[in-house]
Amino acid sequence: MSNSFTSDPTLVDPGRVTASQTIRTTEIARLSDLANYCFATGGAYNVISQLYDDNSFCTNSNTFVDMAEWIIPRVSNEHNSLVVNLQAFCPTSANATAQLDLNIGSTKYTIEIPITDQGRYNASFNTGTITATGAHNEDEAVLALSLKAPTGQEVVLLGIQANWQALTSPLTTGNLGQHDDIFTPQGQTRQGTDKPLSSRWGVEMLNNINTLRRRPRVLFNWSGVHNTSSSSPISARGAGPKAIGRGDLSSFYSEVALFAGTSEDSNLYLRVWTKLRNYSSGDLFLDVMGNTLTLNSSNWQYHDIEFTVDEVPRSNQFGLSMYRAGVDDTRAQINTVSSTLKPPSANPHISGLCIIGV
Repeated sequence: MSNSFTSDPTLVDPGRVTASQTIRTTEIARLSDLANYCFATGGAYNVISQLYDDNSFCTNSNTFVDMAEWIIPRVSNEHNSLVVNLQAFCPTSANATAQLDLNIGSTKYTIEIPITDQGRYNASFNTGTITATGAHNEDEAVLALSLKAPTGQEVVLLGIQANWQALTSPLTTGNLGQHDDIFTPQGQTRQGTDKPLSSRWGVEMLNNINTLRRRPRVLFNWSGVHNTSSSSPISARGAGPKAIGRGDLSSFYSEVALFAGTSEDSNLYLRVWTKLRNYSSGDLFLDVMGNTLTLNSSNWQYHDIEFTVDEVPRSNQFGLSMYRAGVDDTRAQINTVSSTLKPPSANPHISGLCIIGV
């Protein structure tokens, strides 16, 4: 019995799965095929997509220096290959190098990617794939980026994109894990046979649908830039944003689709991850999507928040329920974010933000 699927799947005719219609093997086989396809490919799109101003994300260090870090949700326990595309350059024939560390729980996986372009937007992305070989059931992972330039040169990063690699057909036999949930692959050989329909198929399909509805999705992801360096006298060079600042409050968000039922299902949630640097003690308060978060520990911390915001006008343009996912533009958090009076070099500051939904 093969847990195969077609790409792209043939969808079920909605007129054939209504009351009074004969239950045909065609619909059962197509639903099973679609469920397998969704488990394999759902969520295998951008978990990171960030661009930087020219010459702001750069270093002239000839040893690896940590520069940025993101929290990313894991699609499932079976999706273990992260594809990373970098847009960067180094104006010399000697290649610069990027090092990527994928931390899942206490395990770290590392790859190095040579930077081959010698000019801005010259050729193509430099790509690498990090594959986790161990068994993990963590909900999230941390991706850290370091850069190294050849001696006497500088390397400049312009952008980064990352996504989990979709699974191929057929799926592995047996129950598959999605964090604490279970997905049961559907065997195409059995479902396509003209035999009595078992109640087990219906139970498994409903459970599979509920599992897939809880698959995490990145709504917003950002990392500040740290440890930049440059031999250039131009003040703007190597001056990438380290922290969320006062000037970011009006624009630090994305407009995303959140689907019907999200606010009514207790199993569906919005999770906000923040990273504090230079923290010592006390509480900081950050307003995100109508919720006030209390930040009181260094490194990464998360808050599960209530879904309380209203749709944005753009919903009418897309025919979807669109929402503003990001930091709220409120005066209450002016003392939390960085400014010229509270530079990140000498004060606690937010150097990373990730909002995960479904």
